[in-house]
Amino acid sequence: MAEPMGSSDDRALWRRWRLAADKTAGAGPDELMLAAYAEDRLAADMVEAVEDWLAENPDAVADVLAARRAVATPAPLAADAVMARAAALVGPGAAQILSLRRPMAGPSWRRTAAWGAMAASILVASFAGFVTASSTYVALTGGSSLTVGQELLDPPTGLFNGTDEDPNI
Repeated sequence: MAEPMGSSDDRALWRRWRLAADKTAGAGPDELMLAAYAEDRLAADMVEAVEDWLAENPDAVADVLAARRAVATPAPLAADAVMARAAALVGPGAAQILSLRRPMAGPSWRRTAAWGAMAASILVASFAGFVTASSTYVALTGGSSLTVGQELLDPPTGLFNGTDEDPNI
């Protein structure tokens, strides 16, 4: 259970109720029923049971009264500095749109390492694909890997191989 962000009285109230709930689990009304009683929203048939329990636990009466005071007093306004920062976040032309500045990240070693790792993985994948395709080509054509290397580096011999060509050209 989270503690409220109020005064020290509110924090003490919540701590006492947490300790009391741990000690007497199921013995009395639960927190929601006590909150409804403190806000005068509890049904009439349940009020009597809560008041009987409060008569047996006089420490709880002070807590219920503190909860009633907390509900009755309005919440304090935010500090002027917080209000000024919130107003600075809203763009001057669009009061309905909250414009947030995007943080500008400079080049860092993590970013450089990530791009380097991506480039290395692309290089390894390309090389693996080239080797796999070359070995598949050799297996399908029935030639040797030396022949494949010559076909890749030398000009094609099968296309322009004719009987009427001059071999001295």
